[in-house]
Amino acid sequence: MSEFSSRAATEADAQTLAALNLACWRETYVGLLPAETFAALSLGERLDHWRGVFQMKGDRVTLAMDAAGETVGFTHWRAHELALGGRLGRGGEICAIYLRRSAQRRGLGGWLMRLMAEEMRASGLKWASLVVLRENLPARRFYEAMGARRFGHELSWRSVPQVAYGWRDVGRLAAHQ
Repeated sequence: MSEFSSRAATEADAQTLAALNLACWRETYVGLLPAETFAALSLGERLDHWRGVFQMKGDRVTLAMDAAGETVGFTHWRAHELALGGRLGRGGEICAIYLRRSAQRRGLGGWLMRLMAEEMRASGLKWASLVVLRENLPARRFYEAMGARRFGHELSWRSVPQVAYGWRDVGRLAAHQ
């Protein structure tokens, strides 16, 4: 993917991640989140969040840059064993994948999903899952096109309905075209 590059994020990137996270939320969630949720969004809150992420053992964050070197997206995942009481073995929780609108529909999202899946597989993980806002239809279509299947009960985040998606075989996600 010559148009984009990526690198592992470090705690020194917390400010960049906070600003990018906030910008992506504002581009993505207008009309999907209540106005009071948007009013509560702040750079300081996001900065605290990302500083906390870098204190967690095992969380992986990757930055994506365009050809000009501008950071246009990021991913965040970690290992967990919650599915079916651990009967599926160790899996990966995709905590976040966000792209600026200007970087969408150019193959970057699929490339980043495959990159996460490769990292998970190399870490010995067998499956992956994520949650997405129920009304975020473009994201849901993207995950479904990447081979995800909906599972579990509907969830809620800040009173907004969410649905869970997953891949039983992270190797198939890594190889997805």
